[in-house]
Amino acid sequence: MEDSISVVIPVYNAANSLDELYQRLINTLQKITDNFEIIMIDDFSKDNSYDKILQLHKKDNRIKAIKLAKNFGQQNALICGFNYVKGDFVVTLDDDLQHRPEDIIALYKTIKKGYEVVYNIPVERKYSFYRKIGSKITNYLFAFITPKKSEIRVSSFRIMSRKLIEKIIKYKAAFVYISVIILKHTDNIGNIYVSHKNRRYGKSNYNILKLIRLFIKLYIYHGNLSILKLFRSKKPQFIIEDKKGF
Repeated sequence: MEDSISVVIPVYNAANSLDELYQRLINTLQKITDNFEIIMIDDFSKDNSYDKILQLHKKDNRIKAIKLAKNFGQQNALICGFNYVKGDFVVTLDDDLQHRPEDIIALYKTIKKGYEVVYNIPVERKYSFYRKIGSKITNYLFAFITPKKSEIRVSSFRIMSRKLIEKIIKYKAAFVYISVIILKHTDNIGNIYVSHKNRRYGKSNYNILKLIRLFIKLYIYHGNLSILKLFRSKKPQFIIEDKKGF
């Protein structure tokens, strides 16, 4: 029996990119399996992203649509999608076409070698100076709060086993960072290296202030000091306003 694949995509203000993203995903996934689904989670976009997702769903029932009740952030949108996946393997990638859907083939071939997760790593990140510095600091912080091996790199473009997904969704804290959760559960991690593409649509939502907030939250929610529990929110990870196709 052939493997099934679920693709989970957090969507925010990405209406202009979704048609091309959909077509390239379909063309790629059909080369691997006939059994796949694409779950798009609209993270309370300000544009008509959810309407576009619904149009794609009406066109192709392999597209599953979720709309969150407010903006919860990319990581929380992902873990929302993870709760609905059916695939043997789960792929995550961004909505702006910086990640090449065609690279899913290489990710799939690599995870079939026995890894629990494989990350797609750009050879040269086309990011601003502060984003590059932020990535380095985040990498050091991961090494501090998880048993991460120094040679392992992480990104938001990856493929994971269903077994690993089932472990991830057991994490119920309000603040979510998928790669930290992964690193606490497994060291059976692979990397593939590819050329990095410029953002095709929209602009980055990252800035220095957001990076600083991220570092603080990572330590509060994943640090080992017991006192940190006092600062952890009890809010829900996500609230769904609407969903179609499930």
